Amino acid sequence: MESFSTATNIHTGSTPSMQKVDDFIDFIREVNELLQKEEDLSPANQRATNMIGRLLKQLRSYYSSEEVKAVLSNEYIVMNQRMLQDKLSEAEFLVELGDSRHICKSEGSVMDIVTRLPTWNIYMALVSQELSTLRRFIRQDSHTEKSPIVFVGSGPMPLSPIILHLFGDVEVICLEMDSVAYDASSSLLEHMGLGSKVTVVMENGSNFDYSTYNRIFVASLVRNKRAVLEQISRTSPDPLIAIRTAEGMRQIMYEAIDESQLNKQGWRILGRTCPEDNLVINSTLFLDRFTTPTISD
Repeated sequence: MESFSTATNIHTGSTPSMQKVDDFIDFIREVNELLQKEEDLSPANQRATNMIGRLLKQLRSYYSSEEVKAVLSNEYIVMNQRMLQDKLSEAEFLVELGDSRHICKSEGSVMDIVTRLPTWNIYMALVSQELSTLRRFIRQDSHTEKSPIVFVGSGPMPLSPIILHLFGDVEVICLEMDSVAYDASSSLLEHMGLGSKVTVVMENGSNFDYSTYNRIFVASLVRNKRAVLEQISRTSPDPLIAIRTAEGMRQIMYEAIDESQLNKQGWRILGRTCPEDNLVINSTLFLDRFTTPTISD
């Protein structure tokens, strides 16, 4: 989930399609080359922060399917997309880490500070969509709606798990494999008085035992999504999964799930959320298991 402020869009008017594509590819190259050489990607680096903000503004713009295909199939993009995503993930992590540590040192109403974060409304919009969609797939006669949620990859600022708890009225178990993020998020939740309702476990989602859980969220920055899905399939008897992905040009920033492989792995797509213009970048797929998985290479 993105955690950066935005700046002026580099396209201000109607631009011929191929010129727009070429300009955007040039801009992505500029962003990538800057981020690859910068040692500090924290918010203290205003040059990198501003460039990322401009990229986010561009990713929220409308692109035709032809423009998306032209950009994503470009040789430079194909060769450098993963490295760019890694740098963007690092920058996002550092923003969240800084916010989390700052809030832990603050006095007064912590919740007021959290809800004033620039990203709060983005996460509210995303999680509200997810909860609304999730409830459509829960059987009316089951107790699933109040059962705990496992959130894989909660990061140092676990806003999604916090919102899931507050507005879903459920316990949330966060899985976090990074020790720095684990320490920061655990301290934040204790400082907010939520430590008993939103707990953090230092664990890789591909190793966790999901046998007592049937509602699982997987964050967009989780890289080993396939391994996580395999582990869920092995250990959870009746899983309902919300897994964040990216569509269209937003794949520049976040890794997209290969939906063509889900059926082969025994998953059925029940539904999806769509990104909101000028706000949410992520999409979320909702999956359940409909057959014995046959994992193929």
